[in-house]
Amino acid sequence: MTTTPRRFLVTATPPTTNGDLHVGHLSGPYLGADVFSRAQRMLGHTALYASGGDDHQTYVVTTAQRLGLDPAELAARCNDEITGTLELADIAIDAFTRPDDAYRDGIREFFAGLYRAGRLVPRTWTFPYCAETGRYLLEAFATGYCPECLVGTCGAICENCGHPNDAGSLLFAGSTGAGKDSATEPRQVEILVLPLEEYREQFTDFYSRRRATMRPHVLRFVDEMLSRPLPDFPVSYPAEWGIPVGIDGFEGQVINVWAEMLPGLRHMAEAARANSSPETPAGVWDRESGFELVQFLGYDNTFYFSFAHLGLALAHGGLIEPTAIVTNEFYHLDGSKFSTSRRHLIWARDLVGKYGPDNVRFHLALGNPEHQPADFTEAGFLETVRARLHEPLLEVATALAPHTGRPVTVRPGTEALLDRYRDRMRRAYTLETFSMRQAAETTANLLALLAARAAEDPGLAVSGLRVLASEAAPLVPGLASVIEARYADAGPGTVPVLSGLLPVPL
Repeated sequence: MTTTPRRFLVTATPPTTNGDLHVGHLSGPYLGADVFSRAQRMLGHTALYASGGDDHQTYVVTTAQRLGLDPAELAARCNDEITGTLELADIAIDAFTRPDDAYRDGIREFFAGLYRAGRLVPRTWTFPYCAETGRYLLEAFATGYCPECLVGTCGAICENCGHPNDAGSLLFAGSTGAGKDSATEPRQVEILVLPLEEYREQFTDFYSRRRATMRPHVLRFVDEMLSRPLPDFPVSYPAEWGIPVGIDGFEGQVINVWAEMLPGLRHMAEAARANSSPETPAGVWDRESGFELVQFLGYDNTFYFSFAHLGLALAHGGLIEPTAIVTNEFYHLDGSKFSTSRRHLIWARDLVGKYGPDNVRFHLALGNPEHQPADFTEAGFLETVRARLHEPLLEVATALAPHTGRPVTVRPGTEALLDRYRDRMRRAYTLETFSMRQAAETTANLLALLAARAAEDPGLAVSGLRVLASEAAPLVPGLASVIEARYADAGPGTVPVLSGLLPVPL
């Protein structure tokens, strides 16, 4: 059966450049978007994968202050570290950009156009102001408790439940970096907002049409948000770090970094097109481009992508809307959330550097937090990879060693069995049913079957290992490439040399 080729524009949330990627980061959008993009190309579709450094987050300022660095210096260093880590983990991203003058000019013009069209409106907003730090309490400059789920959080969004807040709704708001007894005073500032409630009907229609490609937690969040009036989304706020608004009457304000991210991703997507598909016409984010937008993100960013960004796209009127929002839940380390600030983490580059990308990718896919939190321990990682990847590979190689260089008989029914594996893998890779976890689990199960049957049925083991290499290539590209090369060297119908197949030994 032939399928119509599809064109996918794939994004992973731009990482905040206040640190390198830890294992929790890698297990989420960056690996997910990579596996999905590789799989689509394997299936004959087009996929452009884009992301970039999120330099204008206030967390860059607070981290730089703690480290005694200039924020721009910290962002530049972290961009280098992140791109190096992605490369080390074999993340085949088509563009990972950094903000430059063209980027900043494009962002300003995007919002100036919305303002001229009357889509952005002024609102008087009350911010607590901290004289000790000289900052308005917003984003990383504010701490308190979430008014929705009551957990401790910073300003703008709750990482636990995903609901937005502001300094007015944040419970027991305090100033980050100020003394315990530091006082704040309320100040009124006229800012620009996108009135999300005006788009309620379009949001409702959009999610009624897209329920099949949204993960359940996203839909639950959308239903929660639509059960009450939608908030105004601040597009500008009074701060020094970020892109100046550049609109008369809003001097001293910068563009909300989460608003910036939509046209920012549009810029990153164009860079991916120019790098990997220059023959494709410019404007891949345009509504008539023919691309399907698939966005990978942590659940804590759901509000921004499901309402703020979609609202900005609806306000613009000419942009692509997401076909799918693919979220992941938190990945914990020894029972607690990965945390850069608490130094409770394992850096992704350290784990990949020690054990190799294929071992790490296989484990992170196999236990991926797709629908509920998962927990990482290094001991569990080693046990799982040994038992479900290394040992069965060694058993297959050992059983086939006596047949090296000779043809083996493939019994009737072998191809039908392997077609079941192919079909299940294709389902795991298809957008509407995408699951790294299912793909890795199915691959581990086939490998166990081949190991158990290899001595009795070498034909199944030989055929199965090659099919596994082909279908599992998006998960473990290095291992798949080595297996394919061995088969190519052996020639048709001949058992290849399979010793030394393993990724980095554990």
